[in-house]
Amino acid sequence: MSSNVKWIAGAVLLVAIVWLRGWWITPPAVEFDNLRYIQLLRTAVSSRNSDWLNKVASAVDQRLADGAMSQSEHAHFGKLIAQARSGAWEAADKECFRFEEAQLNRRRSRPAPEHHDHDHAG
Repeated sequence: MSSNVKWIAGAVLLVAIVWLRGWWITPPAVEFDNLRYIQLLRTAVSSRNSDWLNKVASAVDQRLADGAMSQSEHAHFGKLIAQARSGAWEAADKECFRFEEAQLNRRRSRPAPEHHDHDHAG
C-alpha cells in the first residue's frame, strides 16, 4: 500500500470518527409539545434557582409517566438537572443552551400541533 493511500485512508477514518462522535453526543430531538420544558430548564439553570429546577424535574417526570415524553428525552433532561443540582450551574447552563440549539432543524416523530398559542402571521 502506498504512502498516499495510507494518508487518505487515515484522513477518512479520522473524519468518520469525528462525525460519529458529534452525532453520538448530539442531544436528542425533543417533541414539539416538550420544547417548552427546555426553555423552563434554561430559565431555572441560568437563574440558579433550585425551586424552579425542582419544578421542571417534576414536570418532566410527569410527562414521562403520562407517556408524553420519550426515555431519551427524559434522560437528557435528567442529566442536565443532575448537573445543576450538583452545583455545576455554569456547565449546566452551557449544556442547556446546547440542548436548545440542537432542536433547530430536527425531525420529530410527531408533527407540530395544529393549534398554537401564538400567531406566525406577520
